[in-house]
This record gives sequence, C-alpha cells and structure tokens, in this order.
Amino acid sequence: MKKLVNYDYVDMTSAEIAQCAEDRKIIEEETIKRTEAKEKKATDKASGNQKLKDLGLTDDEISALTG
Repeated sequence: MKKLVNYDYVDMTSAEIAQCAEDRKIIEEETIKRTEAKEKKATDKASGNQKLKDLGLTDDEISALTG
C-alpha cells in the first residue's frame, strides 16, 4: 500500500498497513453500531406511537405530546 507524504506516494511499512487494517475494522464496527442504534430508535418510536394509538390518542395528540 502507498500513502501520500508531501505530494509524493511512498510505501507504507508493515506496521502502518496493520494499523490501517485495524482502523478500518474499528470504523466498520462503529458504523454498524450507529446503524443499529438508529434502527432501534425508529422501531421504538413506531412502537411507542402505536401504543399511544391503542390507548385512544389521535395522531395530533401524539405529536403534541412528543413534539
């Protein structure tokens, strides 16, 4: 692999390549965690809204409570 240093491409050392691979793995794991958290939040919101509707609230009342 190569890296850009002072407008020149130079070969990366084996330690730099290993660190790059480790960083990519960490970034991928963090991306997955963020995506799962976003999906869980959307699911929880839909579930909460449905529970409020089951109690007899209208959409306008729900948005007034949650907005």
